[in-house]
Amino acid sequence: MNPASNKRHVIDTVFVICLLLLFLISALTIIAIGASIYKKNVAQTSENYAQRVSIAYVTEKVRQSDQDGKVFVQELFGQNVLVFQQEVKGDLYNTFIYSYDGYLMELFARDDLNNFYPQTGQKILKIHSFDVEKTNDNLLKATVTEEDGSEEAVFISIHSN
Repeated sequence: MNPASNKRHVIDTVFVICLLLLFLISALTIIAIGASIYKKNVAQTSENYAQRVSIAYVTEKVRQSDQDGKVFVQELFGQNVLVFQQEVKGDLYNTFIYSYDGYLMELFARDDLNNFYPQTGQKILKIHSFDVEKTNDNLLKATVTEEDGSEEAVFISIHSN
């Protein structure tokens, strides 16, 4: 038996432990960096989502309702409101798109109703404000201000007369 081969040094054990600790620290650092990058991406994606969805929602509603004279802007609740008019079983109904209490709202009501409240509408998306104006006979300008103050505007063409 060789007495030199049976000797174990403390340095061997310390070296293995140091390698394991180095591996552990490296793994935790990589995980922390990845989590930070993921968090930034999620925040940016949600911000872009809110901006694009509100404008896309309004644009799509205009395109769906684009019939002769059925899309117009009206002053209601002390603001400009986007109105889509449709006939259901001989009765006229209006869909109103407006902002109220920090939300983009949608309200569906009969045309002959004169008294209704803005809070009765359906909350669509959290925003700061919504403004719409008719720039000419066939063009609407919709502006959405997000909660963070960023503003997104879109011009929507009305194809029907």
